[in-house]
Amino acid sequence: MLASRDKISIRQAIILFIMTVTSSSLRLFPAYAAKTGERAGWLSPLFAMIPFICLVYIIQALFKNNKEANLSDVIYKVLGKVFGKAILILYLIWMLILLGTFMRYFVERFLSSVLPNAPIHFFTVSLLAVVFFAVRGGIVYIARTTEILFLIFSIVFTLLFLLNLSNVEIINLFPVTHYDLWPVVKSSFAIIGLWCIFPFIFFFGDRINDKEHIKRFGLQGTVYLVITAFMVLIQTIGSYGYSVIERVSLSYIFVIKSISFLDTIERIESVALANWVIADFVTISVVMYILVNITKSLFSVSDEKSLVSPFTIFAFILSQFIAGNRFELENFSSYVLVPATIVMGFAFPLIILILGKIRKKI
Repeated sequence: MLASRDKISIRQAIILFIMTVTSSSLRLFPAYAAKTGERAGWLSPLFAMIPFICLVYIIQALFKNNKEANLSDVIYKVLGKVFGKAILILYLIWMLILLGTFMRYFVERFLSSVLPNAPIHFFTVSLLAVVFFAVRGGIVYIARTTEILFLIFSIVFTLLFLLNLSNVEIINLFPVTHYDLWPVVKSSFAIIGLWCIFPFIFFFGDRINDKEHIKRFGLQGTVYLVITAFMVLIQTIGSYGYSVIERVSLSYIFVIKSISFLDTIERIESVALANWVIADFVTISVVMYILVNITKSLFSVSDEKSLVSPFTIFAFILSQFIAGNRFELENFSSYVLVPATIVMGFAFPLIILILGKIRKKI
């Protein structure tokens, strides 16, 4: 039971995190796993699971004695105001980049698959208008809406996976030998980078109850993440082989197009695309709400609703200029976004925990 009406449970927070990384998972995992891990790339979630579990324990330790705080409060407590503000400014800049990148990927997906001649502004404005009202409604509104969307997404995603199983060929997934170990470890890098968004959720940790159960629900979330990652990789690499998937844009939609059920139901990629939009909405909403809370902590702003409009405008502008085309966007994600997110999402929290223990602040 929630302690107050303006807070969410840790279970709802984990669902928000899962949905936040889902959209990028469908886009990033198949191509990266196929290119790096080749035939054995579908095993990469197993190796990504280990560092993510470590990250769950790190966050649990950070909030063990700070149950009413958010991540900004913990950073201030450990590093002090000056260094704390410097770190928060880095997080603010990075979250702004993530916001613009996620928005641009949303647009590029429609331009690549459905409406290639449509104006880019149409898609951007449409999603941002919905996100604007969602974020102004507050985290409780976002969390309750996401719970329903999470259920819908999971059902549709599972049904599409089951329908696509008939297209999976075992020869595309096996054999796997000990020579594949290092390529699979490398292919897990992208998954780790995406899952390292987990600590960012706690920038609104003061709105999350039951933080003593971070480990419990975090490990449950790990199971869901690993299973869904396997489902994405098995049906993509398993259907067409790694040599095709590594070269195909939007490989998940490409694979869904091949589904045919009883020779009557075909061309259901629109269902998958609509399901993907659900994840995009949650992703942009959560990232924007994180930005609002970081800004509140940096500048002591009392009215968070007043911050939503500037970030909405910024998201629109940055999404237009973050990259010139889809290829630049994908290269930026692979060579900059993934490694930098590991630093911001894993290395920084670990350093803060170590310093906090040394200084006896945590």
